[in-house]
Amino acid sequence: MCGFKVATFSLLLARIIYTVNWFNIASIFYLIALDFKEDIAMLGIISASFLIGVGLFQVPAGIIAAKYGLRNIAIYGIMIASIAALVTGLVSGTMQISILRFLIGIGMACFFGPSVMLISKYLGKESEGLGIGLLNSAHALGGIVGLFGWVVLAEALGWRTSLILSGGLGIASAIILRRTLIKEEVKVPEERLKVSDILKTIFNRSLIILGFTLLGFQAGSSMILTFSVFYFVNHLNIPPVNAGLLSSLSLVVALASSPLFGRIYDKIGNARNLLFMSGIICAVSIIGFATGSLYIIMISIVTAGLFLSAGFVIVYAKAKEINKSQSQYQTLAVSYVNGLSLFGVIWVPVLFSIFANRVGYEIAWLMGGVTMIFLVLPVLKLR
Repeated sequence: MCGFKVATFSLLLARIIYTVNWFNIASIFYLIALDFKEDIAMLGIISASFLIGVGLFQVPAGIIAAKYGLRNIAIYGIMIASIAALVTGLVSGTMQISILRFLIGIGMACFFGPSVMLISKYLGKESEGLGIGLLNSAHALGGIVGLFGWVVLAEALGWRTSLILSGGLGIASAIILRRTLIKEEVKVPEERLKVSDILKTIFNRSLIILGFTLLGFQAGSSMILTFSVFYFVNHLNIPPVNAGLLSSLSLVVALASSPLFGRIYDKIGNARNLLFMSGIICAVSIIGFATGSLYIIMISIVTAGLFLSAGFVIVYAKAKEINKSQSQYQTLAVSYVNGLSLFGVIWVPVLFSIFANRVGYEIAWLMGGVTMIFLVLPVLKLR
């Protein structure tokens, strides 16, 4: 039992640092832009490059994990992402950052699916939703540190030093995972992995619906967490540290609410209604950014954080259930749903930055909220 607790803690720690390396670029981009004389358009390109990597490699990572073991792929994923994050602090141009963010995305894709399966295994069948909720809370805590803490750190030490530090912490977390994750059977027998079963998973109607629904939540999260700091600093003239703190409010809420929604789902289920309600409320909250009123934006950030956490936890828990009869494909199911959403959300930072540059932030936020409404509508057809 002690081994399971230590392994669970190490997964959550790795998830926190993983998320720091996900969000810190967005929070300190105003310093990078100043050094390299770039604008919000380059932030859109860098974000899209990362999302291509993390989205495109979800399915391959799920297949590889089924064949070679969850533990191994999780460790290698964190190590790849962390080394690339460290090297980002040594670049001489923003295109190099884009390439490295792509590599970081690949590493994170390898960690995500296995981490969901491992924590569910460690906590037991009656607490699968709670396990995913705890992972989402760790994601929120890492986001808070990445969005707010890294602004403070980059202001004090410089953006390069801050990225080298976050990469180093990631490497340390990979070493901890190697020492604490419980060893498993390394290789699944060849006959247990069938192309027909893989294709059946990929074309599963419920998984596709969940993927599009999650795309809506990813779009909302991407807009808030990628652009809010830059928006507050450059458009609303809020000091960088305050902007980072304000942007992290959605994650502060998610930190507390994710395990709660995990427990709710464990008890009552009904993914369809919970996801539809959460998606609509999130979309309205995104539209609230278009008002330009700081008070409305603060309420919108808190509300969005609450119901974004519900969306992520419930989608992953539901996706894991769909392949329950074939446990070796559960990682693929979760990774596939996540991959659909992440690969689909690539266009969000690019289009948002284009709208913000050409017609203003107000229209960009408005269009983002309306788009999210359309993306969550398919969940009404979920069985």
